[in-house]
Amino acid sequence: MDKYLIEIFDLEANVNDITPIDKFKLYRDFDRFINALKEYASKNELTNIEQFYFDFETDPRREFFHRLEQTYFDNYFLSIYFILSNPVLITKPTFANLYRDKHYLPIITDYIINLYQTLDSNTSRFYNKILLEKFISNLDFTPLSDDVTSSEYKTYFQLFAQETSRLKSYLTELVKDPKWSTHPAQGLSEFDPKYYQFAFQYHTGLRLKSSDNFMKIKQWAQKHLDYLMNEVNRTCDRLLTNDSDKTKSLPEKMRLVGEHPSQRWSSKQEIIDTYQLCLSKYRRIFIAQNQFKEFNPPHITILDNPLLAGGYYYKDNFYLNVSGWSEGNYRYEVENLTLHETIPGHHMQLDISYHSPNHNYLTAIAEAPCNGFVEGWGLFAEHLGDSMFDDPWVYFGYLQMNILRTFRIIAEVLLHVEGQAPDEVIQLAKQYLTASEASITAEIYRYRILPGQACSYKIGLEIFKRAIRDKFQVTEVKDFLRSDLLAWYKDVLWQTERPLDVFLLENQITWTFD
Repeated sequence: MDKYLIEIFDLEANVNDITPIDKFKLYRDFDRFINALKEYASKNELTNIEQFYFDFETDPRREFFHRLEQTYFDNYFLSIYFILSNPVLITKPTFANLYRDKHYLPIITDYIINLYQTLDSNTSRFYNKILLEKFISNLDFTPLSDDVTSSEYKTYFQLFAQETSRLKSYLTELVKDPKWSTHPAQGLSEFDPKYYQFAFQYHTGLRLKSSDNFMKIKQWAQKHLDYLMNEVNRTCDRLLTNDSDKTKSLPEKMRLVGEHPSQRWSSKQEIIDTYQLCLSKYRRIFIAQNQFKEFNPPHITILDNPLLAGGYYYKDNFYLNVSGWSEGNYRYEVENLTLHETIPGHHMQLDISYHSPNHNYLTAIAEAPCNGFVEGWGLFAEHLGDSMFDDPWVYFGYLQMNILRTFRIIAEVLLHVEGQAPDEVIQLAKQYLTASEASITAEIYRYRILPGQACSYKIGLEIFKRAIRDKFQVTEVKDFLRSDLLAWYKDVLWQTERPLDVFLLENQITWTFD
């Protein structure tokens, strides 16, 4: 199917150099895309991965979510900006491909505007005034400094800024319509339950028998969350030196530990140096000592932008945002964030995948059905460090991240199944998360606007752990670096990412939320 799609839609053939424009070419005419899939399927036997994609892309519910794409959190312009904000990528074929296709920028603007203009009265109720205003506020982008850019970059960014400004102007007028204030704050709970079931399955890669499963999934997540909260309580008691602090409520103890002066930084450079040292350590352990494949070494790209996340991975680069160095970033985050985003997490996984002959082009350009595998591996990679059990601060950092990923499932069910408003879920989140109210609010609205995706992390993690339990009879984290498991990890990564359903089938693993 790879060669067929590349030819039909004029896509970049090298998976390492595809851009958001390639995804736009694939999806801009959704009917044409679906017809192409059906034409191919009528003449060819599909692989397990292709069959999963075919089933979900041609499902009538997929058209509904296609109409909801291009939100403040998930849009073509933001994806393009990830490249434009990267001083490494703008010297690579990835930017050359963007520049070659610069004539698509005004077409993308027209496309997004048309999506809003043609929303029917039912679908439009997914949006409201708050969401549109958030989209508007996230359409301001800053170019790289002149000393690291070329004339082509300046030309491209000028056109890019022109089009994002045009879209912002349209949305600014659109949001004045009073109807948006009457639309519900809740997520998909007012729609037929089958729509959230589809979103969940599409973004996790895991099929469900019924939308009735969500109450069981919520209970499953709550059990995990209760266990993690008990663990973090014990860990806080280890780290707190004042006995009176140990008598406080758990949220208070987590805040005291989380904001401890010993975990703060003295400068931005200290953050950068510490992450570089941690990355070097895990390159040595996994690449030099344990002989995992490496085609391109990971880079750390420094950002200083309060509008962006603290750290994320994209195309060989770990983006480290140091804007909150004095109040938002902490030492106990270093090990887990490095493991998750670089080695043995996302960078090692995707570096191997994109150079493996087993790679499927469709999983790179339309990555959503593989979120559970990719993010599950990233979260699982946090268990493969050498400090979790030796350093209670590292363990505290691990627990904080795992609590967040587990709470996401509960928050999704509350928003999209039970019909709670974001403000209600934000208040509940404060009982479990130590992040600022602004960060928690951004998290909850992310779940509101992108249903299903946030569930993929924890579910993917637990499926990897179930596979290890069933195949190797291993349940203790301290045994996860056993030699036979390392060999299995290498094989799993070489086979590349796939929907969790396909992964379970290939490994003959039965999964339930019991």
